[in-house]
Amino acid sequence: MTVIESATISCGQYRIETLPTIHDADAAPWNDVVARAGGSVFHTWQWLAAFEDAPPGGFEPRHLIAYQGDEPVAVCPAYLVHDCPRLSYLMELADHTTDGPVLLAHSLAALDGGPLALPGHRDAVDALLTALEPAARAAGARTWGVANVPAGRTCGLLMGRGYATAHITTSYRCATDVPTAEDYWSFATGRLRRKYAKERRVSARGFTVRDTPADTATTVRLVHSLLTDRGTPTDVLPADFLGAVKERLAPFEQTVTSADADGRIVGVFAGWKFGATWSMWLAGLDTGALPSFVPYRAMAARLIGTAVATDVATVDLGRSNGPEKRKLGAHPVPLHLALDTSGRADRASLHAALRRLEQRCQGPDDQLDIARRCC
Repeated sequence: MTVIESATISCGQYRIETLPTIHDADAAPWNDVVARAGGSVFHTWQWLAAFEDAPPGGFEPRHLIAYQGDEPVAVCPAYLVHDCPRLSYLMELADHTTDGPVLLAHSLAALDGGPLALPGHRDAVDALLTALEPAARAAGARTWGVANVPAGRTCGLLMGRGYATAHITTSYRCATDVPTAEDYWSFATGRLRRKYAKERRVSARGFTVRDTPADTATTVRLVHSLLTDRGTPTDVLPADFLGAVKERLAPFEQTVTSADADGRIVGVFAGWKFGATWSMWLAGLDTGALPSFVPYRAMAARLIGTAVATDVATVDLGRSNGPEKRKLGAHPVPLHLALDTSGRADRASLHAALRRLEQRCQGPDDQLDIARRCC
């Protein structure tokens, strides 16, 4: 039984509170739950604060936090979405219109979403998913769901609850918890291994790869250059939002850049390390000077080598460009959009819409994990 009292929901042994701003939570205990639950930078207090500083659309925070007694044991960032270019694009592909705002946990911009719980509190994930519907109703939303949830237990729970789901994109992740870089590159053998090594060496000619961040203006310019070149509107990553992310997440930033012979930065992989995961969320390129991502392989090899030499267990190379990332030893992780609503007819319509969406998000049959846009 679910009981609603103001912004508090009781689900079994857990008390769920809804936060209208991440600033109602202290950063240290929130991030402690995220870290111990194995989350990445996209669930951190700083990421959510950046989203409030300069939201890339119309978003109202509705973050859920589960307590057992007075101890926070699980978190589920969420937003009441009034306007989101990414969600609008997906609903257009699905030939579907949502009636009013959507409560979404939490962001299509992130590389993973959904609830996180401390070890020993798997039931708290179920409780948070249960709390989404009453939280949506309290906020005036008729549709609720989870964005970019990786294939796995949570995705299965959502399907089991009757959510409509669609594989909308794929993130590519490298397992770097190996003794040496030589051990890592052994995923390819013989002639293929030598071929990939040569490609990485050739891609570095004429460029200097550095483990240093670019300034905010350069990062924005290069990211927008690449988005425009790939046919993706820059409003999915507006300049103010990118600036807020750079500022708030500065303690976690680990970025790789590439400079030409004149020392000018022409390529950037902007990433942030939290826990054992290094998320390379942004890619940027001076497309006016370079016809393709020429230094890509050398930059990626540099960051993988750095990850192996440190405590990074996973490098998330982000979405798109799957064939290149597979050459770097990355494995695909399908990311799903899961939505639910009330009413038999509305649910049936939503299931049909997300079935269309999944079909239209995918590339050719031999490249099912390649989305049509780069974001």
